[in-house]
Amino acid sequence: MFLLVTTEGHFSRTAAGTICTSGPANYAFWERYLEVFDRITVLARVSYSDQPNGGGQSRSDGPRVSFRPLADYSGPWEFFRLRSKIRAIVRDAVREADAYILRVPGLVGQLASSEINRAGRPYALEVLGDPWDALGPGTWPSGLRPLVRPVATLQLKRLCKKASAVSYVTQHALQLRYPPGENTYATGCSDAMMDSAFGSVEDVEKRIRRIDELHTGGLREPVRIGFLGTLARLYKAPDILLRAAARCAMRGLNFELSMAGSGRHAEELEKLAERLKIQDRTRFLGQIPFGKPVRDFLDSLDLFVMPSRQEGLPRALLEAMARGCPCIGTDVGGIPELLAREDLVASGNANRLAEAIIRVARNPALLKAMARRNYERAKQFRPEPLREAHRSFLQVVRARAEK
Repeated sequence: MFLLVTTEGHFSRTAAGTICTSGPANYAFWERYLEVFDRITVLARVSYSDQPNGGGQSRSDGPRVSFRPLADYSGPWEFFRLRSKIRAIVRDAVREADAYILRVPGLVGQLASSEINRAGRPYALEVLGDPWDALGPGTWPSGLRPLVRPVATLQLKRLCKKASAVSYVTQHALQLRYPPGENTYATGCSDAMMDSAFGSVEDVEKRIRRIDELHTGGLREPVRIGFLGTLARLYKAPDILLRAAARCAMRGLNFELSMAGSGRHAEELEKLAERLKIQDRTRFLGQIPFGKPVRDFLDSLDLFVMPSRQEGLPRALLEAMARGCPCIGTDVGGIPELLAREDLVASGNANRLAEAIIRVARNPALLKAMARRNYERAKQFRPEPLREAHRSFLQVVRARAEK
């Protein structure tokens, strides 16, 4: 059986014709769908690169995994300008497939659902995030944001009600806001299959020793604070973290902030760091390749901060926890399903975030407790049970498509 999967991710086609990614959606990510389906096509935005090997990116296509490229548009204006061309590609892709999984929210999945409904076929969803939070204040500097926000939220609610099966990345948060239909098969299953992300007990103990060394004599070395996420949109709230860091500096905390990620807001955020007078403490690292470079980055930190305005169940946070990294996050999406209550702060509040950073950064006992607690919590997301849950979901999708 032939499966079509839609995604809102961005990919690149190399000069050699292969499809590559800088994120986790490499060939192994898509290969897990082949445990139940004979072949899959991924419907996604694809740009074109003149580099034969993708500039060190991971390959995404491969045996029985192909891509149907869409224009690499950015934002709703470009989408609507290219909509007729995109719709024609989506219509052809829908016509060729036997089953459908839409990774939502997003415009690609929404457009595909319209074509699938027109064909009178069932579809399944993988719900990865919450558009109500993702389009909240401060996330998108456009006058369209207040208009798009309720529309996108209503669209996702309708999609979930009409889907034959839904897999949510959270256990409770997204299910409450976007409930499935009465006859919809529903499950909660993170899509973060982190086979090699887990540190060893020795790695965690090494981190504990680093905490002790850091605090011997009182923070003579800077506390290494880190952020990892897209800068293409501001729903990860890197701007809030910079403002919180400025407050930490004013209160005398010795720290170094490393911001890993790329996107159109990168230059704007660098200028914000200058205005806040923390440019000498802040490093903008750009995009870090998926895999070992990300793990090395996380291992270099003393504290990982996820100040998001919106999340599903964030892979970056899970990876940091799996490395035994102390973490602070906001109380949105699935983050409260991962972190202890005392490690959470209100979203969008730079003052509270600064207070939390200072509180834990100056307390080695807290940092060590967080490191051990996070490592143990992350073990619940080892790949074996997640893979089995995902396989069960795929089996339901196939069975309902065959009816």
